[in-house]
Parts: sequence; C-alpha cells; structure tokens
Amino acid sequence: MHLRWLRAGKRVALYLPFDRELDTAALIDAARRRGVQLFVAVIIDRRHCRLRFYPLRGETRPGVFGISVPRLRAAPVLPQWLDLIVIPLVGVDSGGRRLGMGGGYYDRALAFRRRRTIWKGPHLVGLAFECQRTDADFAQSWDVRLDSLATESGVEQFL
Repeated sequence: MHLRWLRAGKRVALYLPFDRELDTAALIDAARRRGVQLFVAVIIDRRHCRLRFYPLRGETRPGVFGISVPRLRAAPVLPQWLDLIVIPLVGVDSGGRRLGMGGGYYDRALAFRRRRTIWKGPHLVGLAFECQRTDADFAQSWDVRLDSLATESGVEQFL
C-alpha cells in the first residue's frame, strides 16, 4: 500500500479481522507510528445492514458476529471525511468489483460514491490474498468499486 496514505493527520478506516480475513495488525502499528487517525468499521444495525466508522482508541471487545469493536465509542465519523478505507473481501474481479460476505454493509455506507461524478473520496483499498482474485462476474448495480487492491504481490490501481 502506498505510504502517502499513512501520513500524520490522515484519516484512515480499516477493519479488525474476522474469521479468515487478512490481519490488519501490522497496518495499524505502522499507521499509529506515523500519526494517522485510525477508525474502524463497526456494524451498528444488523437488521438494516448498517455500519459506521468509529475512532480506534484503547481496548476492543467482541461486537456483532464476534468482530472486535472499540470498547469505548466516541462519535462516529462520516465516511465522506475519511481519506482512505481499507476493506476486506472474499473475492475481487479484474475491474475492482468486490465480493464481500453478502450483507452489503460497505455498499450501503459508501453508496454516496455512486452518485458523485467528480470527487469520489475516500480512496477504497481492498486487502486480500492474491488467490482471492477471480474472473467471475458477480457485480450488482449497488456494488461500490474499489480504487485499489493490495495483495502480497503488490498494489493494483483500478481505473
């Protein structure tokens, strides 16, 4: 991942790993050393598949589905105000269309990106293993496309 996103003052959201998702501990450590403001995705409403981004400070506890969440929650930040969001995935196609676990949490939280024509912010990076790439076409009309994909082989930018 490009280090330009990991500079002091940048607002970066990421996930705390669940099940077999790629571990983000090294990314969290690197970001903290550089003075990045860190936020984590937290499911706040299972019924309506809603998530918000909360500051990552202090200890965590198990949340919905057993996914770690901050123990003490400050006010969430709107995703529009983030510089970078690192997103987990199950699969990704050659166009940067992400297959998640099926809840549509990120698609709902980032739906504003589909309505914008000029500024698409924040930058969306999928974090995955190379073997999670696929040739299958599974995109739906509501899917939010990734800007980049980071794997053990490097970073790919999508146009």
